[in-house]
Amino acid sequence: MTNQAIRSAAFVFISLVACSAITVHSETAPERRAASALFNNFETVVYTRTDFISRTGGKNYDYVDSLTGLRLPFLELVGGLKVLGLDTASEVLAKYSAVLVGAKDFAPPEGLGMVSSHKCYIGILDSGDQPSIEAVFRKAAVEFIEGKPVWTWPAPPYEGHPKPTTFYAAQIAHNYFLMTNDRQDFQAVASILILAGSSSADSVEVRGWETFKAHKYWAYRLVNRDGVVNSNASTTGSLNADVIALTFFADVDQREGSLQVFSSDSDMKTTPRVLPEGAPNKLQPQGAGIWQASLPLSKNEVDSNVMFQLFYSLGFGVAL
Repeated sequence: MTNQAIRSAAFVFISLVACSAITVHSETAPERRAASALFNNFETVVYTRTDFISRTGGKNYDYVDSLTGLRLPFLELVGGLKVLGLDTASEVLAKYSAVLVGAKDFAPPEGLGMVSSHKCYIGILDSGDQPSIEAVFRKAAVEFIEGKPVWTWPAPPYEGHPKPTTFYAAQIAHNYFLMTNDRQDFQAVASILILAGSSSADSVEVRGWETFKAHKYWAYRLVNRDGVVNSNASTTGSLNADVIALTFFADVDQREGSLQVFSSDSDMKTTPRVLPEGAPNKLQPQGAGIWQASLPLSKNEVDSNVMFQLFYSLGFGVAL
């Protein structure tokens, strides 16, 4: 996978999304519950505020901007909603404050295209009553899952993925919009979100949580090496065997990001292979089994390539 090929392929998939600023914040109870649901059911979890993904790029889209890589996890959310109408994604996102995505079962495309996965998106309402969004789903069918109505619709095949994708979506409890590309995942996550106030539903026990939860953009992957669909798509073949987890968090206002790599190698003799060779910002040891690097989110080719490589390692890559 060459740098030029990554950028060219990414441009095809990402031109529908654009830039918006985010800053540090305090995580809310609904966010914590949604994060817990995804941590318990998915390998990678990514969080951002909706204003980061709600504006389209148009003619001014810049595919060498480092922020482009940060949008990769949310492309299927926007693309899936746009099947129902060009304004559906913006209308839904405008109603919610933040979005989380969980991803697992990473698989390669047929030829050129994005790595695919089972994904679950959760839109989060910080306060107030559930907004009315029924009108924007008038083109979707309604299916009853465990006795409750769920919107469902097919999305046509796209480059590298010759089969249609079926989406499932509903408003859950008082705070959530739930959308998945897998029926079983919808059932599992909906059941957890409905357990409002349950201590087990609110529990988050992942390394680095107290650090990265304070940011308005973060990504976490607990590397799974069991039952891997494809080692290239999941990047388990390229990551060191001792890498346990990856955490990325960012202050997009300041265009600053940080990467933490957690390793079972407490001797710290081998630097993890996460960033591309020649990357200007190297991982440095921060304690037994912990590596860290500061990553600028600038508008240049080198930093943009670093972000694409990092998000490939998180499960959101372009495969050639």
